[in-house]
Amino acid sequence: MITHIQSRRSGAEYLQHRCVRRARSPRPYQVSLPSSPLLAHALPHVDWSDAFAVKVLRDAPRRGPQEWADAVFHGPPPWIRVLFGVRELLVRVVGIERGGRHVFDTLSRTADEVLLGVDQSHLSFRASVLVERNRVVVTTLVQLRSRRGAAYFALVRRIHPLVVRSMLARAARALAVPTLTNTNPAVLRLCRPAATSVPCHGAQSQEN
Repeated sequence: MITHIQSRRSGAEYLQHRCVRRARSPRPYQVSLPSSPLLAHALPHVDWSDAFAVKVLRDAPRRGPQEWADAVFHGPPPWIRVLFGVRELLVRVVGIERGGRHVFDTLSRTADEVLLGVDQSHLSFRASVLVERNRVVVTTLVQLRSRRGAAYFALVRRIHPLVVRSMLARAARALAVPTLTNTNPAVLRLCRPAATSVPCHGAQSQEN
């Protein structure tokens, strides 16, 4: 009985902590491209680039670059998942390669940065996730390979900033939540963001 009460209490504290985190979560903002070894040789030629950062709260758990990359690119908001699905349908009509899961494969990494991307016939894409002392920076590089790729990216770049900001903000909220090792699994399921492949930390040890 005592254990059950403690579990319910820790679960309530967890949800309260998450609500506070959501209210305090910093907003992503555009920054200059950072200088890093992976970005320096990411593509032979860059036609377009941008970078967005989000501040890491002082008391937030320390996360590595691969964990941030997984949260950003494999756990996007539901509306972006729908957008990606529509994109996969439309590109077949205009003769552009489909993306698929391999688009966000990790190509190389260092202790504080990972580089993701893919080379396709219409363009090459790279995304860097760099973890600095008090912020995380997501940088996008694009090399156009054809007129069809240039026309396609002219449309994509219009919504790209909104997409990146939204994914980075969602990742920051998810990764700001501390790990719980003694929380009721039913409570932990409540804290999972909808339609995301990134589980709430601490849930795996309870459900396995």
